[in-house]
Amino acid sequence: MAYVYMLRCADGSLYTGIARDIGRRMREHFYRMKSGAKYTKSHSPAALEMVWETKEWSDAARLEYHIKRLEKVRKEQLIRRPEDVETLFGEKLKGAHYKAREDLRLADLLTEPKEAGMEADRLQRQLDFIMELDKEKEIVRQTYLADGSRKETDAEHAWHLAIMCCILSEYANEPIDVAKTVMMLLTHDLVEIDAGDTYAYDVAGNATKRERELRAADRLYGLLPAEQAAYMRSLWDEFEAMETPEAKFANTLDKVQPVLLTDAADGKSWKEHGVQDSWLWKRNARTHEGSERLWELVRELVEKNTENGNIKRDQEPGGALPSGR
Repeated sequence: MAYVYMLRCADGSLYTGIARDIGRRMREHFYRMKSGAKYTKSHSPAALEMVWETKEWSDAARLEYHIKRLEKVRKEQLIRRPEDVETLFGEKLKGAHYKAREDLRLADLLTEPKEAGMEADRLQRQLDFIMELDKEKEIVRQTYLADGSRKETDAEHAWHLAIMCCILSEYANEPIDVAKTVMMLLTHDLVEIDAGDTYAYDVAGNATKRERELRAADRLYGLLPAEQAAYMRSLWDEFEAMETPEAKFANTLDKVQPVLLTDAADGKSWKEHGVQDSWLWKRNARTHEGSERLWELVRELVEKNTENGNIKRDQEPGGALPSGR
């Protein structure tokens, strides 16, 4: 048999592909193997929307070609009514027949065939990942605790953000899946176990940050069993892309929390690093996308700390307040 499938990526786009072994092809896409498609490597597949089964490879290739030429709105219609595929394309399919396989579940396709000893190996991989995460407790950030006594760690930062999400989700611009966003926040800085914490205003460090963190993500999430690795990695990719409501709100909280703590600590880290107001406006240019209300709070705190001297007022062009809209 041959299969034509449609994947939805984290940014909402749709990818259409073809396969003989549909399970193996899903694992290639979601586990980012070298044989995965170039598009899904850069757009992070999130869900399997539809699969059609046919007898001949040439028939599958023909259907793939015609679906790819559709506008996105027509692809969405086809997902809702997969049985219309032959009617939609008519003679272009040269009489081939296609069966919509709505029974195929992505979780089942991503599961590797079980072999002797696999269960023990799976548990060991999970434990290896869990023990590796212990290192996050040692990654020190530049943000001080509210009392200014010491700097927080990545693990403390992630815990704080997760609690903030549960408490403040009502201020998100759009409805969000709170549980998913909490998991995203708890794991968004795991890559710093390898890549280290890069201070927000470290120009040289930020120039190599993306490359370092991608390598870290490949190694760390690769410790897990394949389907768990795919899920955890997809959350990190989604957070980085900042395109879904959950990712936007998570990024907003990630920007708000250091401002809250530093304000409470009388601007300690801002004064130590000579932070200017324009740096903060630039860093928070997209904070409003997750929550307009929390963005207003950030503006108020930055303005207050600029007035009292904890943040330097930038006299150079480009230091003006962004509108946030």
